[in-house]
Amino acid sequence: MDLQGVLEEVKQLAVEVGTFISKQRETFDLSRVESKHSHDYVSYVDKESERMIVARLKEILPEAGFITEEKTTEQQGGNSSLLWVVDPLDGTTNFIHDLAPYCVSIALRDEKELLLGVVYEVTRKELYSATKGGGAYLNGTPIHVSSLSDMDEALVMIGYPYNAEEYRPFCLNLTGQLYGHCASLRSNGSAEVELCYVASGKIDVYVESYIQPWDVAAGACILQEAGGTVSDYDGGDEYWMSGRQVVATNGKLHPRILEELRRAKQGG
Repeated sequence: MDLQGVLEEVKQLAVEVGTFISKQRETFDLSRVESKHSHDYVSYVDKESERMIVARLKEILPEAGFITEEKTTEQQGGNSSLLWVVDPLDGTTNFIHDLAPYCVSIALRDEKELLLGVVYEVTRKELYSATKGGGAYLNGTPIHVSSLSDMDEALVMIGYPYNAEEYRPFCLNLTGQLYGHCASLRSNGSAEVELCYVASGKIDVYVESYIQPWDVAAGACILQEAGGTVSDYDGGDEYWMSGRQVVATNGKLHPRILEELRRAKQGG
């Protein structure tokens, strides 16, 4: 497989779908928003974007299966170990409210590792991309994580998932521990974009739970190729298979944030 050739086709696809999303935002119809779960939304734009992505990916690598958020195609599939992991519109709530950022996210993995990641942030037209061992890029320019080693200077993003009741005690503990002990706390509503922001050095730490593989796969590939570290809350590497927990840093701050996570789980 020519991974670099596949990457170029996926990058083009992500921009095309991002352009479609941007045009749909101009005339977006709120009445066509559906609720999947409490405060978890999907629109006709998500579904149509996914259909566009899946159709093209089937042409690029016919042997690969799929894991997609909106399940417009058969999940897994085939005898191949290759799987596309697709989020057609990460940040749907932001999109609905015409609030940046939101993105198209496409990753390719096998049974052992992430091979390719592409994230197109629609509102700023930022195209993040990476292949295993090939480095990470933003609009064609190499990117790297920040060099900060002091948490007091770190810009930290904490995601707020929909499982509010389960997550609230831990999240309040973590926020209380970090508030006033880092440069600032933020949340932007798109897991993939937050991972890419760590990869490009815009932020230094990102933490979230109760998400899915399609929320992290592409961004994690990009972050690792940019020199960062990504894991679950215990420092393990199952995050890209399950997506249930993710903590991403520039690497230097990883031991410190893992300790903060441990304290938050124990009650602060």
